[in-house]
Amino acid sequence: MNTSPTESGTSSAAVLRDQLVGTLEQRGHIRSATVERAFRTVPRERFLPGVDLETVYTRRQIVTKRDPNGAALSSASSPSLVADMLEQLAPRPGHRVLEIGAATGINAALLAELTSPGGKVVTIELDQDLADGARASLGRAGYDTVEVIRGDGALGHPAHAPYDRIVVTAGAWDISAGWWDQLADDGRIVVPLRVHESGLTRCFAFDRTAPHQLVGTTTPLVCGFVPMRGTAAHTDHHVRLDADVVLKLDATDQPDRAALSSALSHPRLERWTGIQVSDADPIGHLDLWLLVHTDRPFGRLGVGDTARTSGLVTPAYRWAGAAIYHGATIAYLAFQDVGNGHHELGAIAHGPDATTLATDLTNLLDQWDEAGRPNQPTVTAQRAGTRPAERGGISRSDTVLTISF
Repeated sequence: MNTSPTESGTSSAAVLRDQLVGTLEQRGHIRSATVERAFRTVPRERFLPGVDLETVYTRRQIVTKRDPNGAALSSASSPSLVADMLEQLAPRPGHRVLEIGAATGINAALLAELTSPGGKVVTIELDQDLADGARASLGRAGYDTVEVIRGDGALGHPAHAPYDRIVVTAGAWDISAGWWDQLADDGRIVVPLRVHESGLTRCFAFDRTAPHQLVGTTTPLVCGFVPMRGTAAHTDHHVRLDADVVLKLDATDQPDRAALSSALSHPRLERWTGIQVSDADPIGHLDLWLLVHTDRPFGRLGVGDTARTSGLVTPAYRWAGAAIYHGATIAYLAFQDVGNGHHELGAIAHGPDATTLATDLTNLLDQWDEAGRPNQPTVTAQRAGTRPAERGGISRSDTVLTISF
């Protein structure tokens, strides 16, 4: 039988789509029948013109727009993360959904499937070219009921509020006043929040339990997103420690930048704890636990291949270079292989106070281990200005976050 190129492409896409769904189910990213159906239905290739089918249906992020310096401005998120967030969001037929960050339009199409019949999906994109592209792709794929708005996502879209669900697909510094105002009384918002200026991000699902309060309902997702732009843009801060190493930190900690920049000129000091972990262990929130419990300033190391390969800086491959620092000294989480797929946790420190900081970090690891390796943070969000700030709260312009374990 002769098969036309179009038929062949459609058939290949369907096979790859089913394979992707099977993998996402097997690995626990797709857990509900509704999300499974949506993923089996939405033709991802219609939203990524010019991208080969094998790439379209891989489980990795696909960057679709960069700035002049090469930094990602927009992308099609990893299907694994998309599925996880949709499971967090749990949209239902008839729901009104606001999406912040249309990007390619793939997620809006999935939301349209999940809210049909009777639902309404509004998606906002900052750049006109991205909004036009998402609108065109949604039309090609048959999702012309999705409303694509060119605007600033932090402001939301009050014309169709209140929304039963709000989902943010960019790294947010705050839960903006517009989202507080436009979320329904019993609504849910899923948002990747940068809880620290080092870029430490978690995707939280919050249910509205009171007019000025949101409560986390599921285990947060470890994730990374292109940061929000527009009025919600927030500048990261870092100190360069070497040509291939930076320490990302919080400016409010008032770091001694000149002193920190010399930390790696000091020899490394290693301290090991005897605590063994494996990749399968549910310990993904150790860095967040450290942020909550340390009395030292927290940061994260950004390490290039050259520095890592040379052995200059060798953080554990989990937790994105989580570290503490003081003055001219840093200490970061490290692994050493002990065989059978296990690693011993420890600290590596550089600087004049290396012994002190390495001891501080290993003491924290001992506390974490003795506490049962907690991995389920309790998170609440209070609208800023509605009650006195609690000690240890993470304050933003519109929201105060409280995180505990």
